[in-house]
Amino acid sequence: MKWTLRFFGFLDLMSFFFMFDQGILQLTSLLTAESFTINEVFSRFLFVLVWVSLPVSAVFLAIPKKAGIIVYYCQIIPRFIFIVFSFGFVSLLSYIIKVPNLENILMPIIIFGEMLRVYRSYQLQGQF
Repeated sequence: MKWTLRFFGFLDLMSFFFMFDQGILQLTSLLTAESFTINEVFSRFLFVLVWVSLPVSAVFLAIPKKAGIIVYYCQIIPRFIFIVFSFGFVSLLSYIIKVPNLENILMPIIIFGEMLRVYRSYQLQGQF
């Protein structure tokens, strides 16, 4: 149980660092004096909130605390909205392997991995 949660924490930390440029860009655009619609402000705020909560869940999962699973549950819907998947690093294979439409093959695998993580987190929640 501990090692699975630590692995999930490591995946969250990797997601945070892979999205670092996007997170900083969204944060700076949110803090500028530009005029945005309420939908743009809300979506940018939600993205920054999910991005900042990734290292928080990583720390709580590495310790193994139940709070890490609760933070992950709060992140599930925004993760699917903004495509912030735990196994998103697998999509980097499309830069290495030159196969046409490799993203179309990898995306269902990544989503399946995320669904497995949700299922395993639910199982581990009962062990606390």
